[in-house]
Amino acid sequence: MKKGKAAFVLFLLLFMMVFLNADQMVMSPNIGEIEAEFGITKADIGLIQGSFTIVGALISLFWGFLADKYSRIHLLLLSVLVGEIPCFLSAFVETFPQLFIARALTGIGVGALFPVVFSYAGDAFKESQRAKVNSFLSTAISLGAIVGMVIAGFTGTSLGWRTPFIIVSLPNIVLAFLFFLFAEEPKRGAAEVAVGELVDQGINYIGKVRLSDYKDLFKVKTNLILFIQGILGTIPWGAIPYYLVNYFETSKNLSKESATLIFIFFGVGNVLGIFFGGLVGGLLYKKKPSYMPLFSGITTIIGTFVALLALNFPPVEGAGSFIMLGALGMVAAASASMTGPNMKTMLMNVNPPENRGRIFSVFNLTDSLGTGFGQFFAGTLATAVGSLGVAMNVSALFWLPCGLVLLTAALAFPRDIDSLHKKMKETALTMGREK
Repeated sequence: MKKGKAAFVLFLLLFMMVFLNADQMVMSPNIGEIEAEFGITKADIGLIQGSFTIVGALISLFWGFLADKYSRIHLLLLSVLVGEIPCFLSAFVETFPQLFIARALTGIGVGALFPVVFSYAGDAFKESQRAKVNSFLSTAISLGAIVGMVIAGFTGTSLGWRTPFIIVSLPNIVLAFLFFLFAEEPKRGAAEVAVGELVDQGINYIGKVRLSDYKDLFKVKTNLILFIQGILGTIPWGAIPYYLVNYFETSKNLSKESATLIFIFFGVGNVLGIFFGGLVGGLLYKKKPSYMPLFSGITTIIGTFVALLALNFPPVEGAGSFIMLGALGMVAAASASMTGPNMKTMLMNVNPPENRGRIFSVFNLTDSLGTGFGQFFAGTLATAVGSLGVAMNVSALFWLPCGLVLLTAALAFPRDIDSLHKKMKETALTMGREK
């Protein structure tokens, strides 16, 4: 693919991820209005969003298998359509069960896209390029959450809570068809050590895809460590952004618009943390691979304590305290989010091409289970104790064990990289003999 065309395709891919991930947060600023219209509680809201993430994660397992066998471009188009059509229809639901079903179906599209995109990127970019690419892709995911929140926060009051579903869903249908028309399918193994040169010569990569190989994914220690940290770390990422606007609106003397602006501070910090965290992680990786998980673990632990400071900030009185709260939120989100792109790079660099769709589907499952549980947990705890603040603080504390688990990957990660390189060299020898 020519450089200009490749840049255009990457542009389309990034914007598709922005709009599809906007679907996840499009309800959040208007929780109060939705609760009032359907006569439901925060526990019911948590159940809706929990079903969104968990259903998508389960579908992701199947889609990951397909991504390792079939065209990622065709699967990506289907994923977007499956996600955006129910999102559009969410604007026209008349009952709580209809809303529940529509949001669960939207989650299928979001969950399906995750393994397809990162399987595609793993074959399209070499090991030395992946940290930067994952920084871009992860930033697009984070921007999507912000876009969904901002659109819903600023249009929900004037146009109603239903309109944002239409705004975030329609553009992606156009983008998906453009991607389908212009993108090219990367050859499996083309970006690997030793194997890539043979694939470029026209020799087919010999890695096979079998359902039974799912169990072998857990034999890679780095995978197992990242699964565990994924569940722990995504509980606060599920709870805090989802309830943040409602929490600040009810406990910090802020209007919905002002609370949404504070969310934007958090969101900007999240985007900056992901983008620069991925770039810094990539530089550290080139110096010594073990530095990447060490960096991720330390920044996650720091993010825990700064987040607690932000959540327990006194009620806002004046511009000074408003800016201070926003700054704390920005630092907390930046620190805690630096892990995201580095986790994806680590997964790419310890798993062979024929396993990447499935490894990202399993990672998405653990990620989504944590996110879904976090949303349900915070909503249920807030209802039980009568305090959303307690639920937010307890959720934030899950970042602490997440960071500690990440530190242990500093030992396993370099060994697993060496194991993959050895396997690729052995595969190249076999491919060369069959030439």
